[in-house]
Amino acid sequence: MKITAIFLIITLSVYIFANDFMQPTQTAIDDQNQITRSGTRSGHREQDSAPEYSFILNGNSDPTTFLANSYYDYMPFSLNGHNVRIQPEFSMPNGYTAGGIYITYMYSETPNVGMDRKAYFSYINPDGTLAESNYINSGIVRAGYTSCAIDHYTGDPFAVWHAVTEPDGSYDSHMSYNTFHATGGGWRIPFIVIDNPEMSLPYTGHDDDVFIWPQVWVGQSPLADHRRIHAYGNNSANSEGGPNSLYLYADFTDTDLLASSDLDWTVQSFPYFDELTYNNLALIRKDMIVSEVDGKVVFFGNVADSLFALFSNDYGETFTKYTQQLKQPMDNSTNINTGEPVWENDDGSPAEMFIIPSYDLSHYNGVFTDDYTKIKWMSGVNYNSQENIDEDIYMAAYIYPKIFTFNTDSGEFSFYDLDVQDTDPGDDHLAVAFDLNDDGEVDEYDVDGWPIIVMSCPSWFFNSDGGWQDSYFHESNCKMTSNENWVVCAWHDCAKLYHAYYGEPGYDGWVEQPEICIVISDDNGETWSDIRYINANPNDAIIDTTNHYDGNFAPELDGMLPVNITLGDKLEILSNEPGNYHAKLHFAFMDDEDYGSSSPSSGGNLHYAAIDLEFQEEWIDPVSINEETIPPLDVQLSNYPNPFNPTTTISFSVTQTFSFVTLSVYNIKGQKIKTLISDQLTTGQHTVVWDGKDSNNKQVGSGIYFYKLKTGIFEKINKMMLIK
Repeated sequence: MKITAIFLIITLSVYIFANDFMQPTQTAIDDQNQITRSGTRSGHREQDSAPEYSFILNGNSDPTTFLANSYYDYMPFSLNGHNVRIQPEFSMPNGYTAGGIYITYMYSETPNVGMDRKAYFSYINPDGTLAESNYINSGIVRAGYTSCAIDHYTGDPFAVWHAVTEPDGSYDSHMSYNTFHATGGGWRIPFIVIDNPEMSLPYTGHDDDVFIWPQVWVGQSPLADHRRIHAYGNNSANSEGGPNSLYLYADFTDTDLLASSDLDWTVQSFPYFDELTYNNLALIRKDMIVSEVDGKVVFFGNVADSLFALFSNDYGETFTKYTQQLKQPMDNSTNINTGEPVWENDDGSPAEMFIIPSYDLSHYNGVFTDDYTKIKWMSGVNYNSQENIDEDIYMAAYIYPKIFTFNTDSGEFSFYDLDVQDTDPGDDHLAVAFDLNDDGEVDEYDVDGWPIIVMSCPSWFFNSDGGWQDSYFHESNCKMTSNENWVVCAWHDCAKLYHAYYGEPGYDGWVEQPEICIVISDDNGETWSDIRYINANPNDAIIDTTNHYDGNFAPELDGMLPVNITLGDKLEILSNEPGNYHAKLHFAFMDDEDYGSSSPSSGGNLHYAAIDLEFQEEWIDPVSINEETIPPLDVQLSNYPNPFNPTTTISFSVTQTFSFVTLSVYNIKGQKIKTLISDQLTTGQHTVVWDGKDSNNKQVGSGIYFYKLKTGIFEKINKMMLIK
């Protein structure tokens, strides 16, 4: 069994690698009782049905793409952020074809994962086939928890991870990048971006910090012709509070990358996080997100019984703190026959119960929605007593997934009940799992008179020997991706597996069979669909309510144990016509060779895959700039040359005599750059030259632009590329 293997490895090799496993800092108690159940969790609300999907075959006609076989199977991807990043269609400034996918992960080619674990990457061709899997740097060992970002101008990937490379034996956070735009690929020699412990002293006042588990983003820069890279690491040195973070950013150009520059970094810590950490005041769970279109940088998550955001609108140079308490009182129901409370204090008195943010289910990322004014992320809440809260104890079993939202305009937070829902999942009242019809009364009692508490089980792993904390702290991840108003959220569920573990009737066919959960939203995450379950359990190929088979078996996963799903950073729009709304979801996962965690004797295979998801409402194209779109007719519209530098000639036809015509240029954000024509024109062919300047006669940067022709009763949009 894997649980034995992890005990032996950690016991014998704790000095090698256990100190970079993120460890729980609260005490979990064995709180699960026999009046809990899962099953029908969403019977009271009206929302879209579970999305239809199909696997998209790669260029070799395979439904999944093999990346690598690794002995390392404990969280091969990053705790937060992204591991699957999609390139732009073209790599600038040279105009090379790009459009591939970079995936980073931890890899070990031997069972000695503590010493041999290394940062690895795979590059996926645009057709989904594997181009390369290799070390980012084969000389660095004891590497871990890599994440990546893409420069959306060059298509160059950046990767970060932590590793031991210096004589002091400390973990340092490292970075490398690949100059795809110049050479077609080649990782530079890694450099230390956070040098522990000495680097933090000027910022935190402490000389024993260890900032690891790094994350990375690339966004816009306030400097012309630059981009800004952002990174942060979390402090592993304090187990009672925090962790606090060290945050860095640097501006760069493609010339800097060609020169293999270590970049010029600006570093800061956050007094808010520092105070909570060094005074052991509260635990912090968080991630960072960076806008690709403006100066927004946001840290978001939860602290104690509150949600928080540190919001910057100036590219990460200054931050404003926002917090909102989320501590909802909850009735402590009783046995209908004896009057005994469901939850008791240590002295036997009824416990005062609350719903509060969870410190488990913390391996998440965020997405922007609503024109980059809202940030959404999936995490969870726990049921807990005030006595437990005061003693820093929590009840790990009672965890319920939520979508949280931070509004950058108002500074307010909201939530949505994702799994186990009441009558209105989007109201300001957290669902109570024994009163889902919201009438203030217990929905159902068991034969002994106890309220039945409906459970969510958001993990792929359950083993009662290790407790629920193993499931929801270590082996859980909840990832999101989006493209404008279309949003996707994915996680794992072990509800049926949990019932099989306890030998409940009808669950014999679910032993060690977790499921992937996917929900979608087509309204910027304001409402969500029913859950689409996907599994590799061939027993579930049929619908059989007696044995809890719902027909969710995916034959493309037959023979696998798919765990640790992580999503691509952006949905790809496949079709956007009435009745035909589809997007491509990129993702990676591990096919574990046997059920469990941290068993280097076996490991597993890493795969990439993509599925076609069906949406119900139109994708709102930012290029439409909120104007009414009229179906295009047969109109000639083109430009030459394309790509161009510095000018291009746009040619078009007018089919109506003395028609009023507008021809405008937009950037990739959907912002109007310049109007080239706004006049009455006669029937026939017309041309106009665009010199690459905006309405202020300033030269625009290299990149993709759109030009839109509106005349009479129609409009048409084409794409062009400026290369300098």
